[in-house]
Amino acid sequence: MTTTPSPIPFTPAFYRFAAICSTLTAVTTLGLIFLPQWYSGGSDFDSRMARVDDPVAQLRAWIYLVHPFLVATAALAVAVRLRRIAPGRALVGLLGFLLWAGTEAAQQAMSLVAFDRWRHAWLVADEAARSTLRIQIGVYDAFWDAMYFLLLIGFFIGNACYAAVLIRRHRFSRVLAGFYAAAAALTAMLFVGELGGPVLPGPYAGWIYPAVQPLARALIGVWLWRMADELRSEP
Repeated sequence: MTTTPSPIPFTPAFYRFAAICSTLTAVTTLGLIFLPQWYSGGSDFDSRMARVDDPVAQLRAWIYLVHPFLVATAALAVAVRLRRIAPGRALVGLLGFLLWAGTEAAQQAMSLVAFDRWRHAWLVADEAARSTLRIQIGVYDAFWDAMYFLLLIGFFIGNACYAAVLIRRHRFSRVLAGFYAAAAALTAMLFVGELGGPVLPGPYAGWIYPAVQPLARALIGVWLWRMADELRSEP
């Protein structure tokens, strides 16, 4: 006689760890948004190359690499909890977040490993070498933009699916659904902008993301911590 394998147990400690990760992403998100204000130099090409030695820019680059792993951990914990309610949408949402996280992490790995080497080379290169480097950097920029387009798709899917599940719950879960829906809407606008469509006016774009995303990630952390408490109280 065969027996059905028991599901993988997810302990309260797992949810608390994910809650901490989500809370940390509120901090990393603020860093990603505001650290560029302290970059050295201007916005021209030469300043961009010289910032390879800027400690603030390098700090942001490493935060950018760690950030998607923290978000993916929280997204996994949310999906594990939502699988009891709507397993299909929870799975699709998780796959969307994993697509986003993997693509964004790959972007930053490429930046730290390849682009930074080219920037160091640019600082000491002659004009002939710089001509070659400009071509390489142009290819890097195009590839980076294509990956950005892809990660927007994943981020929209993840947020939209989680919002669709949580909106049917009660109280705090519905508040969280609103933040997921807002993130999905903002991502859709960015996606349309990448296709050449209308974009949010500058003043609105400048405050909506800082106002929505850090708070949303902190609230996800609170929600996951509550899920750990609920799991402890279950028989």
